[in-house]
Amino acid sequence: MPAFKQLSAVAAGHQNPITPGGPELVRSQFGQPIAVADHAAGVIGQIGTLPAGTLPVVVYVRAPAALGAGFKASIGLSNADGSDFSADAADGGAAWIVDNDTGAAGGYVQLVPAAFGKVTPSQVDRKILLKITGAGTAAGIFGIDLVYANA
Repeated sequence: MPAFKQLSAVAAGHQNPITPGGPELVRSQFGQPIAVADHAAGVIGQIGTLPAGTLPVVVYVRAPAALGAGFKASIGLSNADGSDFSADAADGGAAWIVDNDTGAAGGYVQLVPAAFGKVTPSQVDRKILLKITGAGTAAGIFGIDLVYANA
């Protein structure tokens, strides 16, 4: 599958995950620059990281500006080689969010995917992928704010 033209801050190694020190909730903001050339179904890349020993609680999908009519995206944990979403039950069994259209007109939405209840703790950091599933028309940023806690 094709990758994004520009790496996210996490994939580029400029942003490390925040690991909670105790029972507190942590919110990490992750963003992916989307170029006009990225608007093709199947473009995929790492947008964030779920730190080892943590479980997701809630996710906010945000797009500060419209990415264009038809834009849809899916979000979930990576499979072993990073080429697509994991189907492993410990990762939620499939993509966490499928065909979300928040980015089409821009906006901010809170979601609690059913798959979050199936995720089990891991001893290693896990990649969170963003995959374009519907083509938009404009460049911009697509982001998620992931809230998670120690297991």
